Amino acid sequence: MSEGVRVESIDALKYFRVALIKFAEAANTALGDAESEAQATLRWLEGEMLSHWQTQIRKRHDMVERCKEAVRMKTLFKDASGRTPSAVEEEKALRLAQAKLAEAEQKLASVKKYTRVLQRELQTYKGTIQRFATTLQSDIPVAVATLGSLIESLEQYVSLAPAGELAADVASETTAPTPAASSEPTQPAPQAEPKPQQQQ
Repeated sequence: MSEGVRVESIDALKYFRVALIKFAEAANTALGDAESEAQATLRWLEGEMLSHWQTQIRKRHDMVERCKEAVRMKTLFKDASGRTPSAVEEEKALRLAQAKLAEAEQKLASVKKYTRVLQRELQTYKGTIQRFATTLQSDIPVAVATLGSLIESLEQYVSLAPAGELAADVASETTAPTPAASSEPTQPAPQAEPKPQQQQ
């Protein structure tokens, strides 16, 4: 036999059903936003950042070559006095260009590194939330539908049941049974007779 279920309030079931629907909507939105942000960051790294630093490396490599040529030209020819001109400024520019090139190469390496890291973390995230996502997409809709059917059935029962029957049901749930009084009159307890006193 199936056990009965005591329902205190149909409105409480309605409120719970609405709250469940709102929770599922909010959770789905949060999961979607999180994945969208991660995907957007990954596209930014793979596209804009990768292209930017590859371009910077080409430009800065060209600058290094021009600076090297400037130093070479400065030391290749002598001035009117027969002395080799100072190439201090050209060498300083070369060192600066080389530092900028090294920076761009480091940035490109970092972009590639963290692209791989983010790809791995995104896959881990998807695997971690899969069970929860399934609950949101499958289990909660089933629970919402079940609650809806239950509420509908209870409302039909309330609308069809006679008022006297409902009152009796409520009374039977809220009042405890009292033992029935005996219809037979109670007999008085016999009184003890006084003992005769002995004569002196």
